[in-house]
Amino acid sequence: MHTHQPENAEWARQNGYEFNPGEAEDLLDHVRGTYRNRPFETYDLRTERGGSGGHYYYWRTIAVISLEGLRLPNFELLPRRETSGMNLLVVKGLDLNLAPNASTDERAMVEAFNKNYSIFGGGARNAMEASIKSAPHLVPRLSDLASILKPSVLRFLATAVTGSIKIHDGYVKIEAAETRVIRPGISHTVLKGSEREDLLNIANDFLEVFANITYESPLRSLTLQNNFRPAQLLGTLIGIVIGFLVGGMASIVLLFTSSNKVLYFFPLLVLAGVFLGGFLGNRITRTK
Repeated sequence: MHTHQPENAEWARQNGYEFNPGEAEDLLDHVRGTYRNRPFETYDLRTERGGSGGHYYYWRTIAVISLEGLRLPNFELLPRRETSGMNLLVVKGLDLNLAPNASTDERAMVEAFNKNYSIFGGGARNAMEASIKSAPHLVPRLSDLASILKPSVLRFLATAVTGSIKIHDGYVKIEAAETRVIRPGISHTVLKGSEREDLLNIANDFLEVFANITYESPLRSLTLQNNFRPAQLLGTLIGIVIGFLVGGMASIVLLFTSSNKVLYFFPLLVLAGVFLGGFLGNRITRTK
């Protein structure tokens, strides 16, 4: 990754922030200070990601701000444009639902949210663990989450461009938005110098929206439904494995029996088997 240490150091110096160029090999350009009357931290974090080509690292700028007295349940918002792998495995968080007689404006807001975001009570990891282990104490009540998803919050999220947002134990952590296809070596989404203020502004605006919803009327008849089912996830995984084996065997048979050996056709059979197997496994277990 190209280092932006000079720009980050200059930004910190001009604003009187504390700057640490490197606290660990996976955490660089750590800046602490106060922005819009809230203490903050920003840093570049290295994360490991696995794929078909093996494991690799990518960097992303993160901002952390204290809730400063706001009482919010722990949750995590993930943009669905960044969670295609999770969606394939039927890990989509909570669905927001409205009664059929809800207004057109309310239904449009909820549909846009379900299309663009996945929300996990307690965070993605805790939400999955709670579903698998039947441990509801790991996540906040659905009614607590529904009470904060008011119209102004949904309107803000409809226009904000950001990566994941996590509320946990009195802090909000927000990541820079991924704007490129993730590939080894070029997947970094790092903000340099004053560009980090864009992330801080989104985080502060997000908190101000929550600070002003106390007396706002909630969406009528809004309910949240947990659509993560461990059996459905297991069925999808089993279907993917079976599809891979069937597609692979079909490729081997064609390799020795076909007179026109077009090699690129064989990986397509495997991929088709994987997708078809995952889809069938998903559908079969969904009906149970």
